[in-house]
Amino acid sequence: MKRFLALTLAVLMAMTLLTGCGGSDKPAAGSDQPAAQGASAQPAENLPLKELSLPLCEEKQELTVWLAYSGTVMKDLNEIEGVKAMEELTNVHINWIPVNQDDMVQKFGTLIASGDLPDIIYPNYYPGGYEAGVEDGIIHPDMDYYIRNYMPNYMSLLNSNEQLKREATADSGKMLVAKCIVGQANTVESEGTYMGLAYRADLLEQLGMDVPTTIDEWHDVLVAAKKAGIKYPFVLDTDGGSALACSWGVGTQSGDREFLQVEDDKVVCGQAKDSWKGYLDTMKQWYAEGLINPNFTNFHFYLDTPASVQSNESILYSMVLSAFTGNNYASFHMIDNPDAFLQPIVAPALNPGDEPMQWGDRKIGKEGCFISATCKNPELAAQWLDFQYSQQGQLLNWYGIEDVTYTFDENGEPQFTDFVLNNAEGMPPKDFLQRYALNEGESFLGKHDISASWKISAAQTEGPNYQLEAVKIWSSPEKNVYLTNSLTLTAEESAINSKFTDVLTMIDEYTIGYITGQDVKPFEEYVKDLYAYGLQDVLDVYQAAYDRYLAR
Repeated sequence: MKRFLALTLAVLMAMTLLTGCGGSDKPAAGSDQPAAQGASAQPAENLPLKELSLPLCEEKQELTVWLAYSGTVMKDLNEIEGVKAMEELTNVHINWIPVNQDDMVQKFGTLIASGDLPDIIYPNYYPGGYEAGVEDGIIHPDMDYYIRNYMPNYMSLLNSNEQLKREATADSGKMLVAKCIVGQANTVESEGTYMGLAYRADLLEQLGMDVPTTIDEWHDVLVAAKKAGIKYPFVLDTDGGSALACSWGVGTQSGDREFLQVEDDKVVCGQAKDSWKGYLDTMKQWYAEGLINPNFTNFHFYLDTPASVQSNESILYSMVLSAFTGNNYASFHMIDNPDAFLQPIVAPALNPGDEPMQWGDRKIGKEGCFISATCKNPELAAQWLDFQYSQQGQLLNWYGIEDVTYTFDENGEPQFTDFVLNNAEGMPPKDFLQRYALNEGESFLGKHDISASWKISAAQTEGPNYQLEAVKIWSSPEKNVYLTNSLTLTAEESAINSKFTDVLTMIDEYTIGYITGQDVKPFEEYVKDLYAYGLQDVLDVYQAAYDRYLAR
């Protein structure tokens, strides 16, 4: 009977293909299979996958797509050469609704409230989670069915990586959105850890000292820097944390889970560990010695670092973005000190021989795109979305037009041409490429080819690709304690948010107060207070969510 049902289903789906873009049987709301199949026990994941063939329609069809887009060069996205080629290949015309990243949250709220939904929406998030989007009648209730049966390129990428498949699947086992998948031209992989510790290599050379490999050696460098006239040798994060805390086995830098981390599949609070006291005591000592910028609580790592580098104010920075490492501040004309060189490093060893650690979000499946609940042709919408994950779609979205904006090298890798890199108009390559490639306008439809971004970034600076080198360095430690933000809390579990906030506030206040000497509460009492304010409840909820994530 199972073989008979499977064969019958295959025939019906083949007949559906012959009907073109319109009128195929669609599943009943929330079901795992087409309505025409009734109560068949055949699960959606075992249905024959529809291969994507071009064009998607014999007669031209239209879809409306709402997405974040911050490009400044092209006003009409249908005038982008890659988009033109995409329409020719798919025979689908897109009515674009581009929204600037800065306005996205407000405009998405307005869109939901209006009830007038486009066919495809790529908002980068959904308030309350994607499950809420289904319950609200915004996300199509049968996204899982359309993904599994009309998106073979997407499914192939998911099946190539276990972590990615977990990130793209809800606790229920269903896929509610199509994730932006990160990788290079022919890979599926995280873009890496893109921020971390960096020191002024040029100033260290002037001091005549070797690169420190331990915390004690860094203390010696900071003391020497202070004596040499460097005003504030070390800059902490605004909450008193630092990438340096990884030396004590604690992650502190910004993220959705902030004080939570994973050790041997167990969710723990890094700032309640005994080793955290060692970090606090060290930072308190350095602060008392004048080695830490006393205004660290107001120092914005993005806005204030250029002026600090320009004036040689510090030698060690807790947080630097990969894009601004090396001499890129000067290359981007943000400072006029060409000798300033920010060298990225991993957190040094607390004791010689200690295993290095990172605390970075190494997610592969990022923001989600979905078909709206009111879409009249979800089959076509799913097929068009799947094209974005094909090699053709990836190249059009990131590289533009073959033999014009890119060619393939001897290894089969796409490389930008001089037409882009040294364009006759003297435009920055990224801006020039907006005329040819949709995703160069800060949109991330389909597969995110991080190598394309690296190539453009390297082309806009002289010398080595310091941004890529920084990512490689910060991503090098095998041990990573970051708690994925792909977890989903149930409605009941979400009640923990108030306790989470209370615990986070207490951690921040105590960390800053302890380092600056304003809070003399013993560390053991502080930890006791954390549990009194609900830390264990928070840990229990996130442990349960993490266990469900692992079971996906």
